[in-house]
Amino acid sequence: MRISIIGCGWLGTALAGVWQARGQHELLVTTTRPERLAELQALGLQARLLRGGDTAAMADALAEAEVVVLTLAPGGDRQVDADAYASTYLPTCRSLLELLPQLPLLRQIIYTSSCGVYGDAGGDWIDESTPPQPRDDHAAVLLQTEALLGQTAQPVALLRLGALHGPGRELAPRLARLAGSRRPGDGSTWSNWIHRDDAVAAIDRVLESGFSGTLNVVDGQPVTLRQLMDRVCSSQGLEPVQWTGGSEQTPAANRRIRNTGLLALGVPKPRNVAGPTAQA
Repeated sequence: MRISIIGCGWLGTALAGVWQARGQHELLVTTTRPERLAELQALGLQARLLRGGDTAAMADALAEAEVVVLTLAPGGDRQVDADAYASTYLPTCRSLLELLPQLPLLRQIIYTSSCGVYGDAGGDWIDESTPPQPRDDHAAVLLQTEALLGQTAQPVALLRLGALHGPGRELAPRLARLAGSRRPGDGSTWSNWIHRDDAVAAIDRVLESGFSGTLNVVDGQPVTLRQLMDRVCSSQGLEPVQWTGGSEQTPAANRRIRNTGLLALGVPKPRNVAGPTAQA
């Protein structure tokens, strides 16, 4: 199968590596950065430089694609910058929509969105039937991108990913800096995670099954910040976090997300972020 991965960053590269190792697909990947282009080519990948609003470059990248996978992300340290999201996601999506009449071979679009589109649920359980109510501006851009893709006639898989962790983004180094600190609140806010390799497995299964619709890609075992911090501090021999009570200045969205749809699709059970293999 001929597949174009648009936005081949941390997640997209892992996905390309799995498919490349199998040798069963013809891959083309894109990046917005010239230095990244050389890195992808060094991995043996057919790579193109593509910025979202460049319709001509997009047409070249998708000319023979049967499936397009959108694994977009803002560059650098702009991970919650709404303007960075808007300038990355929306022009890319609009270029794709403009080109669809010229892409007769394209039969599936896979888009990695985020569970951030749900907003806050007061700690309740939610699933794909829960109406999205993004609380943050960058999450609103992700939902807007979902809506744009929903206008197409082609099958579209909207994958709402939890917070990602995995090789190079292990939780212990990220959370250890909080050890021994005093934090407002009680650490009871729920969080929802997915290991990068489990996200790759989900995308792979979505491709194999031809799935279209919305799918939550989370490990299905929400944990609180207190639980995560206790585990990291205990395993690293660090001082525990002291929770001071009161209200957090900017409380995180509090929700527990089910992954029953993911498991029903046949995706192997993801590893638990707080489990013994979570840092692998």
